[in-house]
Amino acid sequence: MQRDIGDRIRKMREAQSHSRDEVCRMAGLSPDRLEAFEEGAAVPSIGVVIKLSRVLGSRMEGLIHGGGTSSQTLTVNRAARPDGYEYGDTEQGYTYRTLTRPGSPGHLMEPFLLTFDPRGTDARPLSHEGQEFVYIVEGSVELFYDGETCTLARGDSAYLDASKPHLFKGVGAAPAKMVAVVCSGS
Repeated sequence: MQRDIGDRIRKMREAQSHSRDEVCRMAGLSPDRLEAFEEGAAVPSIGVVIKLSRVLGSRMEGLIHGGGTSSQTLTVNRAARPDGYEYGDTEQGYTYRTLTRPGSPGHLMEPFLLTFDPRGTDARPLSHEGQEFVYIVEGSVELFYDGETCTLARGDSAYLDASKPHLFKGVGAAPAKMVAVVCSGS
């Protein structure tokens, strides 16, 4: 599935006649990272998907699911899902699973289940347009937000302005799981 996001990024970039360097400059990415995303060798974090969607004139759901727009207001997802919902390891130290069915366009919010590698990462805080609500399902997650740090444990939640630098990091011996609902704006 990680290849799908990269294919959509590349197709949108090429359809607009943008070079990788142009997109990288506008999104604040290195050309090597964008190339890895487009070739399916790496998975962009949710924040990077949001930045790329803005640069490419799309909504986040367009890159995640490949959908267009719709006025559909109810989407029901059953527990059993087909292959293709899981995205691989990101440079931010987590894998993520979309909790919205592909082909369910028109949503203003995008829910994800993130699983953090307890071995940590050297990721840096990033910022992007929108807001986030997070809820810790399992384990503990350290939140770096706009120069402050706090640890969130099972049952804790946080609501944040994503335009401020932030980073989530799993802490402890076992993987942590977090539901994140991201609203990247209109």
